[in-house]
Amino acid sequence: MNGGFQVVMNDLLDLSRTFRAESGTCRAIMPDEGPACPDAGDGALNGMMQAVTEVVGLAHVQLAEVMALHASKLQAAHDRYQDAEMTNTQLADKVAAAARIS
Repeated sequence: MNGGFQVVMNDLLDLSRTFRAESGTCRAIMPDEGPACPDAGDGALNGMMQAVTEVVGLAHVQLAEVMALHASKLQAAHDRYQDAEMTNTQLADKVAAAARIS
């Protein structure tokens, strides 16, 4: 039983494409090393702010990569459902063919 949920194949593909596209969009809005760091006039403070902006850049890259990973998982789910559907259809055809022979 499917518990009341219905998997729609085209929706899985659409979601996968959207996640993949938005992953690229997200990645493109900020440099990988993070946003530009202002000059505070103090070397120690500049170093700390630079470290923080680099961490922000790393988190941003990770977010984009996770979105791409979700795109791949959605594509894989689509492919598994499609394979299962084809297998079930083939099995039903064999059973129907065997019933006609008997």
